[in-house]
Amino acid sequence: MDFFTNYHEYHIKVIDTLKTALYKKDNKIFDKIDFYDDSVYEEPLLYACINNPNFNFWIDSLILGLSDKKDKLDALNVSVFNGTIYIPSIGYYHFKNLDDTIIQVSVENNDFIFKLNGAILSYTFRKIIRINEHIELLECNHPLLARLFLNEKGGITGVIINAEECYKQEYLDNFNKAFFKIEAIYNQYYELINKYIKKVVFYKGEPNSFATIQAHGIVFFNIDHGNSEVFFLDNILHQCAHVFFNTLTFDKAKLFTIPHNSDLCFFTGNRNDKGFILYDRYHGLFTQTNINKCFDKCLEQNLYSGDSYLEFVAKFTSNMNRFATAVKKFDRKEKYKKQGLQWFCFFKNTFETIYFKNKELLSLYNVSNQPYVFDFEIFKKTNNSFIDPKKLS
Repeated sequence: MDFFTNYHEYHIKVIDTLKTALYKKDNKIFDKIDFYDDSVYEEPLLYACINNPNFNFWIDSLILGLSDKKDKLDALNVSVFNGTIYIPSIGYYHFKNLDDTIIQVSVENNDFIFKLNGAILSYTFRKIIRINEHIELLECNHPLLARLFLNEKGGITGVIINAEECYKQEYLDNFNKAFFKIEAIYNQYYELINKYIKKVVFYKGEPNSFATIQAHGIVFFNIDHGNSEVFFLDNILHQCAHVFFNTLTFDKAKLFTIPHNSDLCFFTGNRNDKGFILYDRYHGLFTQTNINKCFDKCLEQNLYSGDSYLEFVAKFTSNMNRFATAVKKFDRKEKYKKQGLQWFCFFKNTFETIYFKNKELLSLYNVSNQPYVFDFEIFKKTNNSFIDPKKLS
């Protein structure tokens, strides 16, 4: 199933939906930002803003970065959060001794003028850092995103996002190595990432790595759970897949014979699946398809050796084990509409091809005791008797 060729068509449908939602919130919005420039509507914070109860307040700070008519904008009220104002596509403005304060911003000769009670404020500026010139490293926990970091009970929880702790050179080097392996091995997927993933967030805290339609175009990586090259290879493939599948299946009514937000147990008939959302779990088939396709290609070309090889095959084995479980769970052909069944057949065929090609290797390891977040130390203790002299010498 070639989802690469027509991806942009689905992307435009998502953008058109966002434009409609923005107009319903503010019927003068297109006087401030260019209706015809689709790149404007690829800003992930617009998706976070549209669902925020304080839309009218937060949209102003986004318009400052997205408008091509800055000099014509009236003075706007924006919030200083943790001493910082982040303006998309431009950068970070830092203010001393200001926090959770509303200030006024105006534009003169394309320069921002910040005022509090009529007095001009001084600031320091830090420009945006990008990977490969296209993907931004977001270095703050923007208030529009803070509500997306949820603990296991669904409550908002604090996380750390800053340049000093989260964007160490070692982490960035490992991210880049993984990213460019995807370019070399799975180029069509790399091209989607490079074009449609707009921001990357490294954070420390409780929630697992994730991506969400509520901040469409951002991928979030929990570096408390790892920061090696193999960790990033696995997670880049995984979280970007969520962004892509949200786009490709934006019209969810075409997938299942029951509502997409049904409890999974109504699809599988298994009471143990109660409490999980059908569509959310269906995503796992797409993520595993792309993770394991890329891992298979890396294995084929012997791209890892030594300890990295062991971590690589450990992740590959764990992912294929999860892939097998998901294929079995979703093998309910009578529960799909045409499009949903086409996707499932693609997933199942991909699994079978990769599994039978690597069956001998995948049978070597025990991953039955792995938690949801893969733990390499548990893997090594469980499989400490395995030595591959060709790879671990």
